[in-house]
Amino acid sequence: MNLSNFEEWIDDKILKRGLEYFNKGKVISLKTTDGSHFKARIDGSDVYNVEMFLSGDVVINIYCDCPYNGSYCKHKAASLFALKNGEFSSNEESKVTPAAPSKVGLQPVLLNLQKEELISLILNITEEYPEIEKRLLYQYETSEDEIASSKKLIRDYINGAKRKGFIDWRHVNQALQGAELTLQKAREKLENGDTEGAILLSIAVLSPVVKMLDYSDDSNGSVGTIINWAIQTIDDAVTRGLDNLHEKEQKKLFEVIMKEALKEYLSGWSDWRYDLLKICTYFCHQGELRTKLEKQLDALKQQVNHSFDKKEIKLLQLQIIEKCDGESAAERFIYDNVNHSEFREKAISYEFNKGNCEKVIQLCLQGEIADQHYRGLVHKWQEFRYKAYEIVGDIENQRKLAKELLLKDNFTYFEKLKGLYSLEEWEPILQELLEEFEKEKYPSSTHLSILKVENLKEKILLYCKKRTSSISDLYPYVIKDYFDDVNDIFITYIQRISEEASDRRGYRSVCAVIKTHKKALGTLHSHKLIKELREKHNRRPAFLDELGKIK
Repeated sequence: MNLSNFEEWIDDKILKRGLEYFNKGKVISLKTTDGSHFKARIDGSDVYNVEMFLSGDVVINIYCDCPYNGSYCKHKAASLFALKNGEFSSNEESKVTPAAPSKVGLQPVLLNLQKEELISLILNITEEYPEIEKRLLYQYETSEDEIASSKKLIRDYINGAKRKGFIDWRHVNQALQGAELTLQKAREKLENGDTEGAILLSIAVLSPVVKMLDYSDDSNGSVGTIINWAIQTIDDAVTRGLDNLHEKEQKKLFEVIMKEALKEYLSGWSDWRYDLLKICTYFCHQGELRTKLEKQLDALKQQVNHSFDKKEIKLLQLQIIEKCDGESAAERFIYDNVNHSEFREKAISYEFNKGNCEKVIQLCLQGEIADQHYRGLVHKWQEFRYKAYEIVGDIENQRKLAKELLLKDNFTYFEKLKGLYSLEEWEPILQELLEEFEKEKYPSSTHLSILKVENLKEKILLYCKKRTSSISDLYPYVIKDYFDDVNDIFITYIQRISEEASDRRGYRSVCAVIKTHKKALGTLHSHKLIKELREKHNRRPAFLDELGKIK
């Protein structure tokens, strides 16, 4: 999940409690040393520790040591609110917000124990909770074959979560714990400068976890998140450590990554395959490695049939040229492949940078013809074309294209179009636009936005009469001038949905609209309507009960 919209992933009740914790200063501290691994302390029924791992804005993993069994607890939610609000520091002693006096935390208690007491305590806990023993042994093992033990740990957790050969969504996170532990260790190696160790551990995660997708329900996206985390760790390790590696070490890691990218288990998951091959392009300053990768890409291009795969391979080839041959060679390659939309967009960017708007317009018009069956791409080329017209001051074409984009439901061009006319010129243009929108079979959000911005009350009322459900949102625009009409539209709408409702949920929806009607027109009108509904639906006790709750 993304930090920017994490609220969409968490249950509303948990989210509310987490926000309360954050607002009350229950987040005692939130710190980071590298901008990707965050540690928080939360004051709850005890002091709980939350750890969060991020890659950019993506929350890769989050842990809390509280006893809650669900995916997200209130402590995790509070930590995410603190992180989203930027209230963290690299200072160990930093406070997020003034917190209420908290209970004694676990750390000072453990620090006061003697070594023998601490050992005894840990042994007793691991005897009761074997899972903790497994984690501790893995975390602090000194095994020479670390990769083998990591693979075994990953398999053990996956196999332990299977039920009749399948892992349902409730057990997916359990199955991934071995992979998570491995990636935590990989990140630690990365921070300690062990580039090879970080890469090899991350690669160890890929095969068993990708294969999990064949026999698990990953509806919450956890498997994909782990795979992306592993690939991101490989990418980070290469970009950070490449300059510190000898040529022989670079060659070894290049071979390892490329070999993994070409394995059979990634045949159905080409996005991840190309992510790994993209990492291989970082090594192409070595001529020998560039040649190997280019040969492999050429061979791969012969094996694939889908246009997506061919395009992705060409993008990888472009990255190699950009890294090794310079801008002129890259531009030639882009124009050789300009029929691919990604390459066309790059060509447009080049021409914009050179100030060649005529060439931009030409590329866009060609793109609109080539991609006429892909609405999103046509829209993109039109937006670039409009920008070019703006730069060269072509008012006539701006007017024509802005109107076309408006009628395609892109309201952002309304003010642009209006600004291209004088006040006297604008009125007939506006009427022409509205006539076009009124011909459409289905309502347009842009049409409605224009009515609001231009304060066209009579037309808004007509819109509500045609679509009575819209009155709940639009009554503030028209009630002052059309009180009785608004009341009639509300009554028509409420009577219709009352007839259609057949269960308590439906009755509650009706009552919600009645409350809006009451807010808009007053108690007298709503009481009259409620009385009529009671008489008409007197054999619906659940509906009568819900109507009785309206104060």
